[in-house]
Amino acid sequence: METEPLLQKVEDTPESGVKKSQIKNLLFGNMIIFIVVMGAMLFSPVMSQYLYKRVTEDVFSSHTVVGKGPMNHTCYLNTSNPDYILQEKAQQIAAAKQMQFTILKSSLAVITNIILGSYSDSIGRKFLFAAPLTGQCLRFGITAVIIYWKLDINWFFMSAGIDGLTGGNYALLLASYAYAADNTPATGARTMGIAFVEFFENIGSAASSTAAGYFIQDVNFFYPALTATLIVLVDVILVVTLLPKTKGIKRPKSNWITPLEGCRRVFGFYVSEGSKRKRICFVLAILIFVFTALPVVGASNIDTLFKLNLPFCWTPEKIGYYSSISSVAQQVIGVPLTRLLQCCCIDEVIGVIGLLAIGAADSLQSIASTDWMMYGVAGIKIPAATMFPIARSILSRLAPANKQGSLFASIAVVETICSLVGTPIYSNIYQDTVVVWKGLVFIFLGGTHVVGAIVLAIYIFVSKPIRQTRDVQQVQPGVPNVQRGATVYQTEVTEDPTMHVHGRSVAGQEVTEVTQASIHVHVQSAYGEEDGHYIKTEG
Repeated sequence: METEPLLQKVEDTPESGVKKSQIKNLLFGNMIIFIVVMGAMLFSPVMSQYLYKRVTEDVFSSHTVVGKGPMNHTCYLNTSNPDYILQEKAQQIAAAKQMQFTILKSSLAVITNIILGSYSDSIGRKFLFAAPLTGQCLRFGITAVIIYWKLDINWFFMSAGIDGLTGGNYALLLASYAYAADNTPATGARTMGIAFVEFFENIGSAASSTAAGYFIQDVNFFYPALTATLIVLVDVILVVTLLPKTKGIKRPKSNWITPLEGCRRVFGFYVSEGSKRKRICFVLAILIFVFTALPVVGASNIDTLFKLNLPFCWTPEKIGYYSSISSVAQQVIGVPLTRLLQCCCIDEVIGVIGLLAIGAADSLQSIASTDWMMYGVAGIKIPAATMFPIARSILSRLAPANKQGSLFASIAVVETICSLVGTPIYSNIYQDTVVVWKGLVFIFLGGTHVVGAIVLAIYIFVSKPIRQTRDVQQVQPGVPNVQRGATVYQTEVTEDPTMHVHGRSVAGQEVTEVTQASIHVHVQSAYGEEDGHYIKTEG
């Protein structure tokens, strides 16, 4: 048995890297994300804080409520004060109401994202961007109307429903990451391409968070909501008129498919396509994503309520400061740190480090009682800055180039379900324990991340044979480099009259043909089915 591969590793070539046109596409796609996140992060504190203000006014309707600013409430410190009990009640009601809005939006978004994802590889990315952007624009606009006329807070069900019917922010992430995958090769460059989507997302968040705090404090809630609406409207116009099409991706011939075929496209990766090992890797990878996303999307509103009340009693602008500083620190330090770690670690190991860091940060937040402890929480989370991009990249590299839309649709559906399931779980924990131990919910959040780290460690061992097939190789000296290929070990060799040599890898997944005049590489692996270039040698 031969132990040396027939194809040796080659250096990346311009053809195998990211082309200039793809870089332009990535920059434009990231600009779209930057703009919409600015609008969304301006809207998010408006929604959570306005809802809490309205609930507080209702709860204290028979009491004199003092305090400055739009929140218009005192952070009561004396636990024996009857108003302190009412304040705790207001937190519980606000958390429950926010949970109801999230459940409605997420329930509708699950169905919408399956449909959008099924057709995403057929209809292209422009519609995939435009649909959720339009929904968010309508939601923000309706919210501004509710605030201006001080309508019943149950009208928020309508705005949340519209957002869900158009896919919500989950569909927008589906579009963004699929577009990034379209324009990057299935290597570490894809991880960084996806990481830069999140980088611009966080920079947009940082740019908007501080402004949102001052905006709310100075002019109340209506004008921030209106401004968010106009920002997203600009984004819709940019997408419809200027978004470049992705070239070089083979699309299905027919745009029309049955609902059953749509579900097969979105979920076939996990149950029916590829080898058994491939499906196991897909299942483990999506579980990694679940344990990463569940605490984040399921407890986002709880974090705001936690900071608004004891022991912190933060104002809107202080929350904005914290969000900006933590976002900038994670991107300025966390993203370069990930790139540095890629020199000596695979992405999966970096992911384990990130998940354990988030688990430690959540544990610290559960007992945090001072501002400096909260900033310590943000600092501990820095190694996890690219955790979401890593989780998405692991899945993306398992799927072929012409199925990235369907793959990211499955991720969007799962993320929506995480919100649908995680929000009531963590909200109920918070409501039931807020009087006893406000931070107990963060112990559960941290524990979820630690479970994700364990699953990721299992994935590292299970996926080892598959990850080895990603190496690009070449043949003996004198044969040109191959841009797309696989490591092929000569374990099963036959020779035919034309002197072709056939080699099959240990995993039985790669086949190569080598002759004196040419080399042809055909790969049918966990990453899909691709044909390499047929390259003739000189002479």
